[in-house]
Amino acid sequence: MRIALISSVVLLLVADPASAQLPTLDLTAPPRPPEPTAEPRPAPTEVAPLSLTGEPARPADAAQAKAATPARGGAIFGERDVALGDKVKAVQRKGFLKRGRFELAPILALTVNDAFYQKIGGGLRLAYSPQDAFAVAVRGSYFTPYRTDNVLEGKRAYSSQLLTSQLYGQAMLDGVWSPIYGKASFLADTIVHFDLFLAAGFGAVWSATSLKPRSEGPHPAAEVGGGVRFYPKEWLAFELGLMATFYPDQPVTSVPATIQSVVVGNVGVSFFFPFTFDYVYPQ
Repeated sequence: MRIALISSVVLLLVADPASAQLPTLDLTAPPRPPEPTAEPRPAPTEVAPLSLTGEPARPADAAQAKAATPARGGAIFGERDVALGDKVKAVQRKGFLKRGRFELAPILALTVNDAFYQKIGGGLRLAYSPQDAFAVAVRGSYFTPYRTDNVLEGKRAYSSQLLTSQLYGQAMLDGVWSPIYGKASFLADTIVHFDLFLAAGFGAVWSATSLKPRSEGPHPAAEVGGGVRFYPKEWLAFELGLMATFYPDQPVTSVPATIQSVVVGNVGVSFFFPFTFDYVYPQ
């Protein structure tokens, strides 16, 4: 029986040799799955430009309008979206104008460059401003000299000879130029406007010399100076200034005439007419 089984296996191998092969391992990679087709991306929606004319810009169609409109409020830009630099201008308009206005200013004056005879006085100035930065002024002043404690020592040092030229009156025509304008905070609560000014002019002065006749003049004179003015109101200003006046005089007849100089510190209050002004933007 064993011989018969072996014989049948041999017959099967001879009859079908392919069926006798053992199965082999397939090492090939499996096929890749088909890639999904990329869908075309929608074109970005263009936001309508911001209109500066006050009218909202209209989108091209309803789809753009829906995409461009934000969720809040329905407006593209609101006041909160505007930067502070767009609200506050770098150069703001002036808060005080003098153009076309008259100025009347009483002045208190005190000399600062005479160690022997100080002079205290007052005056009145009338000015008109054809331009905001320029004015033409007429000023008159009167001074009263008074002796200081240095007069006695001076007379002793100069053997009782103290040559003087006492300026006691002047009438001047000045041009006033205000090239610098600004604002200052006062007590962190109030903004005060101010400007710096330069003044120069000519006129006449009257003086009292050491010997008779004690009243002489008028002498031709010229002056130059400057100061600062503060404008707390539309019609009011406070002024601090310094003026130097030069004129020829002969204190005594035995010496030739020399150029005398008087430096005066001024404190004044200015009143402007009309009391108000209208701001006009430059064309």
